[in-house]
Amino acid sequence: MFGKEPGGGSCECPVSPFSKYRLFRYKFVKWFEDFMDMTFLALRDRPCAETIQSNVEKAVQTARQRNCRHCSPVVSGGMQEFATVFKRKLDEVVAKVCITCFSRKT
Repeated sequence: MFGKEPGGGSCECPVSPFSKYRLFRYKFVKWFEDFMDMTFLALRDRPCAETIQSNVEKAVQTARQRNCRHCSPVVSGGMQEFATVFKRKLDEVVAKVCITCFSRKT
């Protein structure tokens, strides 16, 4: 997701020069940025785990189509791990919203 190989070199996936998403000093590869953009937009209409999972599957396909020797073999596992955390955080946020809505009505 960072466009880096274990030895520290860059993988073959393009990285946006104006990356919106960063973790520490790393920019994300373009296919991951596209996944984040699509997922955040889709979550506006359907804030649920299925929205995240369907976009994860699309991102895995996109990354594998690039045939990057670094990303292709690890993208499925990495994205599933990321999806697990992302879905857990989404559930926490949705639960807070639901609790707030119910407590205001009473």
